[in-house]
Amino acid sequence: MLQDAFYLRRMWSFSHALDLGLVDEEIERGLQFSLGQRHGERVAYIAMRLGRVLKFSKEELVELTVAGLLHDIGALGCFRAYNGDPRILEKHCLSGAAIVERFPSGEILTTAIKYHHETPDPLASALRAPYEEVPLMARILSLADQVDLRLKRTLTSHGERDEIIEWVTAETGTLFYPEVASAFKHVAQKEAFWLDIEQPDLLQISLGLLFGQWQLPATRELEIGFTDDLATTFADLIDQKSQFTARHSRSVAETVERLARGLGWKSERLHEIYVAGLLHDLGKLSVPKKILDKPGPLNSSEIDIIRTHTYHTHRLLTEAGFPTRMVEWAAHHHERLDGKGYPFALVGDEIDEGSRLMAIADIFVALTEDRPYRLAMTLGESLALIQRGAGPMLDARLVEMAKRMLS
Repeated sequence: MLQDAFYLRRMWSFSHALDLGLVDEEIERGLQFSLGQRHGERVAYIAMRLGRVLKFSKEELVELTVAGLLHDIGALGCFRAYNGDPRILEKHCLSGAAIVERFPSGEILTTAIKYHHETPDPLASALRAPYEEVPLMARILSLADQVDLRLKRTLTSHGERDEIIEWVTAETGTLFYPEVASAFKHVAQKEAFWLDIEQPDLLQISLGLLFGQWQLPATRELEIGFTDDLATTFADLIDQKSQFTARHSRSVAETVERLARGLGWKSERLHEIYVAGLLHDLGKLSVPKKILDKPGPLNSSEIDIIRTHTYHTHRLLTEAGFPTRMVEWAAHHHERLDGKGYPFALVGDEIDEGSRLMAIADIFVALTEDRPYRLAMTLGESLALIQRGAGPMLDARLVEMAKRMLS
């Protein structure tokens, strides 16, 4: 039970990261509808409540909840290729299914996500799959997804609730599968169902329904395997958001691991800082694409938005239960020794060795990549610029070591 709860908590946090990436005017324009804040977790909660009515086992409920959290992961995965193309509805189902194949219960998640835009009426479906081919989990996600898109992000009145119930009733057999519509009408009679959806602590509410009212420890040591797959998946999604960062997260991870190895770090910590490198820009999913790809200088308000990404990285990885040291290595890569960094304005010894290495790795990789406002610098130019930051910004001892390791 504890393992399932930690798994769900971690996936909930990564759903928040997806939400940050998908609530972007350019992505919403490409999808041709607005997802709304907290869409993944609300779909997960609605689906889980329906699964309870339909007598899912505890294991199936966890799988269903995770499928709800990740159901739109393919929208980021295929956005660059299909933005503005009406086929994005179909392609994001297929892309999402391919992404989750290597996750725990991958076969189940794959079919649920692949068919989450199917309906009894093939003309209203993304893939026009035969009725019998669509598994019950996907049928549940289909209704949960459509209901949440219809819900407002403010307190839902009794009249609005009644309208949704009437809509589901009227569209049963066309947009909604009968057994799922029946389960929805059952749970929709409960006042708590509607009030739960609007609460900021929907994770705790869901954990309570699934596992009973108990508290999880704040962090858990890193699990090799699944966490690696999750980190790699999100590193790729982060980097796909901009055409100029096609491999940034992986390159930072490889570079910071190389630097840490040069300092004699042991294998367990080397692996941890590699994963932290993959996830260091997780919060950048919150930055609109038009800012990431802006060809000219950013204005002050755009700079303020970009600077929030490390804060979001810190919050997301903390919520996901990563060890504190890994959260700091990932989130402190824009801190400076003189206290002029962001978002925490840490000074001197408040920044540990791993975070100092991450700052150097991030700067080095960024300088050697093309960006919308400049071409990539040469190795020599990049190292010379990093050298100029030694002292006030970067650890001078680590800069000297990095010059030897990266030359």
